[in-house]
Amino acid sequence: MAVRFVSGGVLRVPLPGEEVAYAVMLATFPYVAFYGEDDGLVDHKPPSGRPLFVVAVQKNAYSGGGWGPVLFRLGERDLPQIPSFYRQNVMRADDCEIVEASGVTRKASPAECIGLERSAVWAAVHIERRIQDHYANRPNAFLESMRLKL
Repeated sequence: MAVRFVSGGVLRVPLPGEEVAYAVMLATFPYVAFYGEDDGLVDHKPPSGRPLFVVAVQKNAYSGGGWGPVLFRLGERDLPQIPSFYRQNVMRADDCEIVEASGVTRKASPAECIGLERSAVWAAVHIERRIQDHYANRPNAFLESMRLKL
């Protein structure tokens, strides 16, 4: 069953063992917010806290049905904002820019990018591993490899 991106759509992300997480499709494709199993989404209610993280997601991460069908939809007012991300030239660490969800970019210093996540489109396997690492309270190797270089 093909799953289409729909703003506010909530998917259940199964993980090895008994753990689960929830993916919430945001107002702009391809951004998705991920929540832990204790954030209220299991009861078809808006999340009670902040997402674990928000990233752009490859369409095939959810479209093939591996995360199941859309369980329900949240209203637009219940969706978190899409954060800013950064890009950094791998050859010149001082060459950075900040990327808004709208696609607008602006030059920035590395210091301005501290605390932002690198702009990337994530695959299902990396998202699922990141959530597992979060639950296990350990660093995620993929995320660490994308850290800002100062």
